[in-house]
Amino acid sequence: MNKKLKGAIAAGAATVLLAGGAGTMAAWNSGTGIGGGSVGAGALALTQTVAPNWADQNGPIAVTDFRAVPGDVLTYTASFEVTAQGTNLRASLAVDEATIAGDPAFESVVDHKITATSGGDPVPVDSEGVVVTPALDGAIVDVKVIITFAADTDGDAAQNVQVDLSNFNVTLRQV
Repeated sequence: MNKKLKGAIAAGAATVLLAGGAGTMAAWNSGTGIGGGSVGAGALALTQTVAPNWADQNGPIAVTDFRAVPGDVLTYTASFEVTAQGTNLRASLAVDEATIAGDPAFESVVDHKITATSGGDPVPVDSEGVVVTPALDGAIVDVKVIITFAADTDGDAAQNVQVDLSNFNVTLRQV
């Protein structure tokens, strides 16, 4: 046999042997521990610790009996214990807009803002509300919502209308 023929036969046999083993997995493998552990879920909660109070610029009020006029400033205050557990947790404590129901004419002349303190120190506020991080976990946060009836409300705007605050609420949501 000549060398070319022998080489061709050897190449063909090698191809058949390799093709036959293409679908198998090598018998050798190895693994090692990576030093992992349990991963736990965080928690986010708001627990009211002191009953809320309402006041206007002159002192405490019964909000259900109050009739606002332009220039009035209503203040809601309450205290909450915060649960904020999670390595990268960031949440917002804000007014729940869905709990303010009423006439659009009144809503258009009323503005509100929320602030909070913890241990007498201000808690940061951004465009979404009071910023809550794990630094506040277990802390008591004193919340203040200031509702201002625009003093420059003209004519009959917002007269004899109502806004229902009986379900007024603040919420804590992860952002």
